[in-house]
Amino acid sequence: MCRVLVVDDHPIVRKALAFYLQSRLKVQCVEAANGFEALQCVTRAKPDLVILDYSMPVMNGVETARILHQTMPEIPVLMLTAHFSAVEEATKGLGVRGVFSKDNVEPLLSQTRAVLKI
Repeated sequence: MCRVLVVDDHPIVRKALAFYLQSRLKVQCVEAANGFEALQCVTRAKPDLVILDYSMPVMNGVETARILHQTMPEIPVLMLTAHFSAVEEATKGLGVRGVFSKDNVEPLLSQTRAVLKI
């Protein structure tokens, strides 16, 4: 079973996305509330994919993606945001395989399937 790390500082968004992915794609989800927690979780959980929120306290999604790209480039990263255009520009060259709006998660679901090959 594939494992996805869902990272968002809003617990309702994080849990809803994890539930959605688990129910629709039958993946196992692990959750983190910010980028710092995500980096700690990656070494323990060994996810097949990381879905990051762009705007988070402690460590935002761009900084988290940068560190993941430098230290574990084999782990695919997708970015989720309410600030779509700014995020696309900010994540260029960081190994982020897609930026998706929180308003419509269907494209995120499709890309998750493609990345995980399920």
